[in-house]
Amino acid sequence: MRIVLISIAAIAALLGIIMAILPFGTIGVLPGIVALLAGFGAFYISKKKQKPQKLSLLFLTIGVLVIVASGSKSLWVKDEIAVDEEFEQKEEQSKEEAIEELKEIENELEEIEGDLEEIESE
Repeated sequence: MRIVLISIAAIAALLGIIMAILPFGTIGVLPGIVALLAGFGAFYISKKKQKPQKLSLLFLTIGVLVIVASGSKSLWVKDEIAVDEEFEQKEEQSKEEAIEELKEIENELEEIEGDLEEIESE
């Protein structure tokens, strides 16, 4: 049972570290809690059976660090979407240019229609 709890704590600690580094928000606290609980269980069993406790203490520490890192990340890092004003200006400018080109094409078509009417009336 001790080895199973240490394995669960190791997997949860690794997953928690990954989630604390990547932008997962506060969901990274969950693997930290699992690592903390599994590490505590392994520590208790190790102490009861008088086995080495260093590995379970390591995962307890990692679990606490993951919880602190993920929790503080939600306080310090704000997810904001920046408005790209330069892109919007370029898009507006391209719309205006397209409208001007359509007006020029319309004028050319009117001239061609006028020329065709003159040719047909002759």
